[in-house]
Amino acid sequence: MTQSITAVKGENYLNPLFWVHGEDKEVIQKEISQLQENGIQSFTVEPRPHPEYLRERWWQDLTVILEEAGKRKMGVWIFDDGDYPSGCAGGEIVRKYPQYRKKFLRKACIDALGPMEGSSFQINGWLEPMEELIAVIAAKRDPETDFVYSDSLLVITEYMKDGILYWDLPEGNWRIFIVIKSYTCGEKHTQNHINPLEKEAVRAFIEYTYEPVYRHFKEEFGFTIKGFFTDEPRFGNYPSYHARLGTVDMPLPFSDSLLNTLQEEAGFDYMKYLPLLWMDGGEITAEVRYLYMNTVSRLFGECFTGQIGQWCSDRGIRLIGHVVEENGAHARLGFGAGHYFRSTAGLHNSGLDIVYNILPGYTSGTFNTPIFPVEVGFNHWGLAKMASSAAHIDPKKDGVTMCEAFGAYGWQEGLKLMKWITDHLCVRGVNLIVPHAFTLREFPDMDCPPHFYAGGSNPQWKDFHIWSGYANRLCHLITGGLHKATAAVVYHAEAEWGGAYEPFEKTVKVLAGDQIDCDIIPIDCLLDESLTSICESELVVHKEYYKALVVPYARYLPPQFTKKLQQFIDKGLPVVFIKAYPERSYFEKDFKLQGAGLCDYHNLVSWFTNRDFYDITLKETCEYLRFYHYSKEGKEIYFFVNESKFETVNTWVRFRETACPVIYDPMGNKKYKPVLSEEGIRIYLEPYESVFVLFGEEPDKQMKEKSIKSDYGFAFEIPGPWKISVSTAKEYPAFKPVKETVLCNISKPELLPAFSGIIRYETHFDAVECSGQPVFLDLGKAYETVNVWLNDRKIASCICPPYEFEIEADLIRDGCNQLVIEVTNTLAKQIYNMFDKYMPQEPSGLLGPVRLRWKKL
Repeated sequence: MTQSITAVKGENYLNPLFWVHGEDKEVIQKEISQLQENGIQSFTVEPRPHPEYLRERWWQDLTVILEEAGKRKMGVWIFDDGDYPSGCAGGEIVRKYPQYRKKFLRKACIDALGPMEGSSFQINGWLEPMEELIAVIAAKRDPETDFVYSDSLLVITEYMKDGILYWDLPEGNWRIFIVIKSYTCGEKHTQNHINPLEKEAVRAFIEYTYEPVYRHFKEEFGFTIKGFFTDEPRFGNYPSYHARLGTVDMPLPFSDSLLNTLQEEAGFDYMKYLPLLWMDGGEITAEVRYLYMNTVSRLFGECFTGQIGQWCSDRGIRLIGHVVEENGAHARLGFGAGHYFRSTAGLHNSGLDIVYNILPGYTSGTFNTPIFPVEVGFNHWGLAKMASSAAHIDPKKDGVTMCEAFGAYGWQEGLKLMKWITDHLCVRGVNLIVPHAFTLREFPDMDCPPHFYAGGSNPQWKDFHIWSGYANRLCHLITGGLHKATAAVVYHAEAEWGGAYEPFEKTVKVLAGDQIDCDIIPIDCLLDESLTSICESELVVHKEYYKALVVPYARYLPPQFTKKLQQFIDKGLPVVFIKAYPERSYFEKDFKLQGAGLCDYHNLVSWFTNRDFYDITLKETCEYLRFYHYSKEGKEIYFFVNESKFETVNTWVRFRETACPVIYDPMGNKKYKPVLSEEGIRIYLEPYESVFVLFGEEPDKQMKEKSIKSDYGFAFEIPGPWKISVSTAKEYPAFKPVKETVLCNISKPELLPAFSGIIRYETHFDAVECSGQPVFLDLGKAYETVNVWLNDRKIASCICPPYEFEIEADLIRDGCNQLVIEVTNTLAKQIYNMFDKYMPQEPSGLLGPVRLRWKKL
């Protein structure tokens, strides 16, 4: 018999952040042992910060870590800087390589009414120390709207002398633009980081942060040392997720060779049009901004991640990490890197982070956090899908999508929320999770909790292995094979740079709502004939096949892409535009394309289904049901997740496969027979549940249908009274009694409002007549992890709803039975931090009602 595809054969898909601050050797070794004992086989060492980063104590601590990990055959990744975001070389760049600091292009303005012969303007007064004048440019403007008349633009730098501009001001309302190179006007936190647009600057960063690790531990490269982790490198020209040209008066990323590059790309006098990077100057504004963004985003990818990734490849290791993606920053300046796919092309895995930017139940609008107001449309529907798409279509990434997850949610985030986030990620294709974080600092460390072990003070740590086992099983089943999706959706960055557009996530949301899966494809990829082709009217990108290509609304598109679309259509690929065709291509007067379809969001799904373009069909619409189709080892794998906090999914699903599948519960690690009807296969998922449907998997002997609560018609409520006691993580298993005998929220003000730990419930009940049938134990509401013993035998452990367990009838004795339930809450009740105050606090303990259910014969 072949081994089951569900068997995790020692593979590891978890790689948590491991924060060191100069702790003792014994503390380091103990934390590493806790990782391995709880299902983790690799970790990323991050100085957070380390007091002697890149000095003697840092190398001593790293030696201890590598020796301990090597002894345990664990993998180690190394954070590539002394703190996040990456790019400051532990603060040494500004001191050791000041010429490689970030450079910015900023403007100052003088408004003047002409005519005025013999006029002069004090220009040098606008320059701060260390700044340089790039150009002085004049233009007529409309004082009511600030519109700049592009046909009036004049470069007048030649009239400068000794810091003064001598220029006869013509008739009209003019603005004098003073364009300045600066080092100090960007985001304060990163303005002294290396310039990501210059290869020499990034090379200096490599020499200072990467090369010393290689010199110290060369023999470990490719063995214990698996690679480096780069974290949120960015342009940093402005502290915002919404740094779009023309919408914010901000300094711009710059390098000494940038203007020459732009001039070569433009084919016209680009210098003259620099003011249009900030001001509206009519139609040519689109081209000016598109050229700038196209150039700086390409340079970022080539110079920063591309160069570092190649250095890693040359030494037999890998580069992982992520840029800033949230709230649409992935296609912008500021916190962004201009173009997600370009900025991550040098990484060996695609990457993203989930740091308090998704929550159960939020599928549209916004919600507030201590970090930023979250724009749900992108973060829920676009973020993970965009990242996994990069892994699917880039051969270098081998189908692996890394997510730094769980950070900065506060102590209110326990294993229940972690499980929901894990499902959200994996059903969108994430298959390598970097839990944020394990800290070696003495408890409580207030730096972006939760911290999972916390020196033994986290009461849920004893159940952490349940989550890690579950996450490893999920990632195992969606790694090493091929993702399958129906639609390809065009990445919108190039459209956003120059004009009106709609983001790709709006299309993703519509398709996902009716279970039509997709990948996000950048234009660069679609233009790459070594990667993309048309085969039998399907779009082929790397190893992925798509039935159709969807183009979100764009006022402008690159002309080479328009020509490529026509080639696709001529070869039979269905192409559909959302809402309207573009007005024109960049650098062209119109938009010429024949044979493309057009539809609105409300009829997009029918556009697909009418053409038989879908993977699965449901008996009825299920708003919160997500799925992911994966092919591996000759088997077709379907992963289903219920993302609702409150609603149960109960539907019938039709698949294109005709064989009888196996149902696999990854939480319980059990296989079941499917429930079949003429309408398909039943998918029944309560909130927080997930399931795999496996075609081609061999069934287990004695496999049966999985029971659900509605199958059990009779119910007996266990009335109590309950003996209730509590224990902290450090005290466990020693308990102290609580003066309460009924099930309730123990965090009520009159009970234990500041208690965090384990709450133990004990009671006895007389046997019920269940006629030898299996019995269903339903705990009702609990907050939040649960362990259950019946007659001194452990029968269940659970980290999230539903708190329901099938038990064999023979475990219930005639006469008196003892039931013990331990419920563990989070540390949010005990410790105040800035993150928890933004989230509603759940009750604590077992609220019930606790019932036994059994079937009627």
